[in-house]
Parts: sequence; structure tokens; C-alpha cells
Amino acid sequence: MPTLPHTARLSQPDQYRRVFDSPEYKVSSGAFLLLATPGATLSSRLGIVVAKKNIRLAVRRNRIKRLVREHFRRHPFDKAIDLVVLARSGADQLDNPGLWQELDKLWRALGQKVNS
Repeated sequence: MPTLPHTARLSQPDQYRRVFDSPEYKVSSGAFLLLATPGATLSSRLGIVVAKKNIRLAVRRNRIKRLVREHFRRHPFDKAIDLVVLARSGADQLDNPGLWQELDKLWRALGQKVNS
């Protein structure tokens, strides 16, 4: 299975801060909050925040991160954006198809905002 390249990830604190300080787009649901800003590079980049406070078990946090990365890889945006996905408490209660559907809805909503 192909992996998400390092260039497609937010990896430095200042990259996350840029998105948190001035998100141009916000989309949320019961399980996730998506914050995005126009990209600083030529391609879209992803950052994931799954707080231990919200999801206690590491196995569940890692499953959510895996699914979010895979969804980002399979569904690229037309424009370059820096995106941070925050998992809310209760996200770990959804099964994999449920998480995928939730991400699909949010991705479509964010795509409409970015492309409009």
C-alpha cells in the first residue's frame, strides 16, 4: 500500500500554528473538526491531532490517524491547502466504515468551500 509522502505532512509546530492561528476554512461534525488555510507549498499537506484526553487508548488513536491519512491520500484537493484534522471524543466509538463516511462528508463540504 502506498504511503503518504513526508512532503504531504505538516511536521513543524509553526506549520500547525499557521493553520490554528488563522484558519480560512472550518468544517466540523460530531467526530472531527477540520481547519484549513491556503497552502504554503505547491501541494496539500495534512496534520492530525488526536488528543489522549479525548481518546484514551493508543490503538484507537492510531486507527483514526491511519484512516485520516488514507482518506487524505485517496481524495486530494484541487487546490493546495494546509489541513489539520482534530479528532473529538467519541470518534473512536465509530467503526471504520462510519469514520470513512464521516470523513467523506467533511471532505466534500471542505472541497466546496475551498473551490468556491
